[in-house]
Amino acid sequence: MIRSAWRRLVRFLGSAGLAIWLLVIVGVWSMVATLIPQGAATDHEVTVWASAHPLVEPVVRAIGLHQAFTSLLFTVCVLALGVCTALCAWKRTKAAMDKAGTLRRASVADERSLTARHDLEIACDPALSGAEVLSTASGTLARLGIKTKRRDEVLAAVSSPWSVWGSPIFHWALLALILTLAGGNLLRAQGLMGVAVGQTKVDAPKSYGVISAGPLYDWSRVQRSIRVDALEPDFVSGGIDRGPTPTVSLLDGAGNVIVKQRVYPNATLKSGSLTIYPVTFGLSTTLAMVTTTGVETGRGTLFVDFSEEATSGTTPVYHLGMTDKAGNLRYAISATVPLDRRGDLFVQAVPAQPTARVVVSSPDGKPVLIDTIALGEQIALPDAGGSLRLDGVGYYARLQVVDDWSIPLLYAVLFVALAGLTLVVVARQQIVLVTVVEGPENVRLVARVRLWRNSSSSRSEIEAELARALCADEMGSTT
Repeated sequence: MIRSAWRRLVRFLGSAGLAIWLLVIVGVWSMVATLIPQGAATDHEVTVWASAHPLVEPVVRAIGLHQAFTSLLFTVCVLALGVCTALCAWKRTKAAMDKAGTLRRASVADERSLTARHDLEIACDPALSGAEVLSTASGTLARLGIKTKRRDEVLAAVSSPWSVWGSPIFHWALLALILTLAGGNLLRAQGLMGVAVGQTKVDAPKSYGVISAGPLYDWSRVQRSIRVDALEPDFVSGGIDRGPTPTVSLLDGAGNVIVKQRVYPNATLKSGSLTIYPVTFGLSTTLAMVTTTGVETGRGTLFVDFSEEATSGTTPVYHLGMTDKAGNLRYAISATVPLDRRGDLFVQAVPAQPTARVVVSSPDGKPVLIDTIALGEQIALPDAGGSLRLDGVGYYARLQVVDDWSIPLLYAVLFVALAGLTLVVVARQQIVLVTVVEGPENVRLVARVRLWRNSSSSRSEIEAELARALCADEMGSTT
């Protein structure tokens, strides 16, 4: 009873129908997930989307679509698909082993073994000799697309044993792909990092504006930094406008350059498991805090993004916090950069005479100081005993940083899967063995025929054409 139930379960898990349904579920789930912001319930993008879709948000949250690729439903479906693929791969492997053994035995079959065991027998014209029968049979099979080799008194067209391994290779590669994707989601990290030209940021969570990492990703092993050395708003290469193109350097823990290159959509920076993509660019402002005696006590960089809706052409990305001696927030400082105009449009570039509109707000968000200053100018902070000085206006690049060890492995697995699928499509799997048995009354042609895949003919056509060519009535199959 238990054994019978186990066999039914194995058959169900290994069925093609279940695999198709699981593939449909995983595919549809993944497509829907691309339309819904991913992240924790408190993330800004998630809360904005939830406010805009109050009717569907409870359902989305209940089934875990905001964490689509780590949710319980998706994980169960992927694991079930992995089990289904493994069982299917194992069945195909066993079948391939049997076929490969049959092909190896057929490749060494001789006249005696073929005479003793065959499945096709044709009585030939008595006027034909054994050599003439073999020659005629060889020509007939060649016209059917079956090229034979003569081995003593046997015509043989036997596929190589490796020809049967395409399907197992493809299915095991699919299983490896599933496991790699699952492992990649657990061990990968990706996020958006803004870096001003000339600025270096350590590759750590604090340097990212948006970040997601798998539950098994280990930040303690990451010892590197990212620097933007330059940004060309209109980089042209090979006669093609590549758009805003930053030059990015990847540094090791000691500050040594590992790799440095221009980064644009078709030229991402790659180093080991790390890939850096360009996303967009904006402007940066560098503000210095100075005392009444002119001593600099600190500095910070603020990013601003381009916006045609904003009155100055830019909007702040975030603010800097200024604290008192007890560590309490005293002021929030933000800035925008008034852009030059060309007609009715803003010029998305560093202005010819850069300035920054600085807004200093109290902890409750109320502005206490708003002023526009040029490079080198200062504004006094209210009741702070110091000033803010504008030290620089330049570009910043927003980069997508992906640390995923599975990407090279995915390419390797896909290559193996493609190789297996190609073998399935093009490799012929067949056994055609022919010999002649000469008796006192007639000459008979005997053959063993197995046509599994990609054969140029069929068993019935082979029988009919051989019988017609040898000018005798077909005696028919013996098995």
